[in-house]
Amino acid sequence: MSIGEILKKLKKNILFLLFAILVCITFFSVKKVVAISNEKTHFIYIDAGHGGFDGGATSLDKTIIEKDITLKVCLYLEAYFKKTGLKVKLTRSKDEALAKSKRDDILKRVSLINDSACDISIHANAYPSSSVKGAQTFYNKNLEDNLLLASKIMNYLYLVDSTNKRVPKDISGKYLLDNTQKVGCLVELGFLTNESDLEKLTDDEQLRKISLMIYLGILEYLEEKGS
Repeated sequence: MSIGEILKKLKKNILFLLFAILVCITFFSVKKVVAISNEKTHFIYIDAGHGGFDGGATSLDKTIIEKDITLKVCLYLEAYFKKTGLKVKLTRSKDEALAKSKRDDILKRVSLINDSACDISIHANAYPSSSVKGAQTFYNKNLEDNLLLASKIMNYLYLVDSTNKRVPKDISGKYLLDNTQKVGCLVELGFLTNESDLEKLTDDEQLRKISLMIYLGILEYLEEKGS
């Protein structure tokens, strides 16, 4: 085995140990979050971007479609939250649009979130660009806690990619963020047109890690707001 292969194996083992430690830490903090939820009845609403006729962004060769990646991450998130005992809902759980047009689809997503008793909405997404890379959270400052949630999630996403220099960003003009009255943020998982991001986004193990980071960020937010 070459030195390079040894270093690669060691790095993988170290990352595995790091995530194992994070899971153990989460186990102890979850008890507090669940206790908070028993008093307040928290709902986490997860919105998997696109679906059905609306595929979203694609890789350069058009073989990888955004809607499939966002759905995978949201299903992983749903499983994490169910194990925690928190109530969770998805705007979609399979490859389907919520309406026959893109306009009506986004209106339906906003309606589902606003008409529910949910506390948090997460929009997992991916935006195409050949010149940039890295996951990032976006929020609308119409609610003060949106920044806090986006920051908590972003801090954990750095653990997946230590080279990521992106920071939570306030944006407007996104209908979902502009019109939901629940605390939430948009999570851009990465860029399908960037080689290193694409490698992560097509690796189920990496997607589980990314999902875990989003999950931990939400838990930390709930713990802070419930204290």
